[in-house]
Formats: sequence, C-alpha cells, structure tokens
Amino acid sequence: MNRMPDYERGRFFISPILGCNAQCSFCYIYDKGYKSKISKNDFSIDDTLVYLKEHSDFREGKGGSIISIGAWGDPFPRYNVKACYFSLHWLTKLAELGNPIQIMSRYELHQDIIDGIVLNNLYEGQILYSTSLSSINNFRYIEPYSDSPESRLQSLSALKKRGIATNVMIKPFISGVTDIEIDAFVDIFKQYDIKNCVVGDLLLDDTIKNKLNALERKDLLVTTDDIGQVLDCTSGESYEVSTTDSMLSFASILGGFDIKVFRKSSCVNSFILNTINPAGYMQSDPNGYCIQCGVCN
Repeated sequence: MNRMPDYERGRFFISPILGCNAQCSFCYIYDKGYKSKISKNDFSIDDTLVYLKEHSDFREGKGGSIISIGAWGDPFPRYNVKACYFSLHWLTKLAELGNPIQIMSRYELHQDIIDGIVLNNLYEGQILYSTSLSSINNFRYIEPYSDSPESRLQSLSALKKRGIATNVMIKPFISGVTDIEIDAFVDIFKQYDIKNCVVGDLLLDDTIKNKLNALERKDLLVTTDDIGQVLDCTSGESYEVSTTDSMLSFASILGGFDIKVFRKSSCVNSFILNTINPAGYMQSDPNGYCIQCGVCN
C-alpha cells in the first residue's frame, strides 16, 4: 500500500499509516481501498521529503505550507505500538522542515508518543494536536472502535500542559447526533479547558449515506445541499455536503463560552501562529469557511 501526499490550498496531506480500525460510519477512506486493518505507507518518509521539496507549491518554514498528518489512516492507533512509533518517526523528519504541522488521533496516546510530540515541537505552535468528536454520549453508534472521548481528551490535555497547541475537531457535525449534545460538549470543553475547536461539515457519498442510514436512528437527519465541496485531502475530489442551521447554531453557542470556533483546521494553525493562512480564504472562500478572526487581514 502506498499513497503520495495530497495537496489542496496550502496544505499537504501525508499519511504514514493507511487504513484505520475505528470504522467511523462517516469516514471516506473505506471505499477508497483502505481497510480497518492498517498498513504502513510504502511511499516512504524519504520519498515524501523529496516530493515536498520538489513540489512547486511547497513553501518551507514557519510561514510556509501546512503539513497535515493522518488523512488516510489514524497515525497513532493505540492498539499497535509499532505503528505509533512509525508515525512518530515521520513526525520527527517532517518537523525538521520547520513548517506548521497538524496531527490528529481518535485514540488515547501512549506516554512515549506524548513525549515524542513534545520533543519535536521546535517552536511554540509548530505542532497543532487535535482529536475529533462528533458525539460525547453516543459515539459508539458512529465510531464503534475508537477510544472514548474522555480518554482522547486526556491525551490532548496532557499535551496542552506541556506546551503543545491543541484543538478539538467537531467534525463531522451530524444533525440528530451532535446538535442534541450541546450541553455535553460545553461541559466537557470546560472540564478539559478547550479553547479552540473546528465545527465541520458532514461530507457525503453513497457509501457514507448508506452506512449512516443503516444505523436506524430516527433522530439522525442525513440531508445534503445541492452543491458539492472538495474534500481537501483527496486532491480535488468533490463530495455532497450537509450544512444545516443547527450546525451554525451549535457553533454560535460554543462561541459564547470563551471558545474560538473555526470552520477549517488550517485557520486554527494560522490563528495560533499569527500568520496568514496559506489557504487564502480571505481572497477566495466559496464555502464560507472564513470567520473573520482578523489574522489574515
């Protein structure tokens, strides 16, 4: 198995691990040839570094391109320690470029991995660590084999206490699931002192719609807009999008509790580093991602 980096609007998406055991119902990777049984990416870290340095859109350094690790497989599957160390090795090599780095996991992190992330953070805000939540109380319905939200947030909290920039991805927002848990999200964000989050659209294809519909949840509303959106890590592939009034209301409520709510994770990097977002949403933003935080002005 191998996958070269994907590029979209200032971000390069790199996956040391391909496949994921979490088996989330809303995940796009399972109909693209990737399985719940993980494998190491045969397009090596050395190949990846050459690819980046030769790519016409890659900009090296703190103000350069954002490197996002883990688009096609969770980089830190807790049940596979060797895979976790493999991803950590990639992180070490990529951090040496000096670029902002995003990395996310749905699992609790081993202590050695936490230590390694901290060691590779070469300047304040270089590494942005995120975990992703669509539900607090009913997560087993939609992501049956991920770790609990509490265990994920404990790892995030441990990194934050050691100076790593952190973020929670409420992504995808699922009407009938996420919105009915606003009080639970507010409570757990207060408990773990979450200050940054991304509330993101549910992107759909036929496979994802079938999986969500198979859950037989009467309160689950799978609705779509007519216009598709590009999923950034697919090098231009478009998906149907579900953006609802309840999602915008949910984001507004969270924002009233001293939480900075974004639509895109690249905006979190830029906000933390006080640098212009290479995605350029200030110039072109057809999907309404920019929240006018002021950093790119």
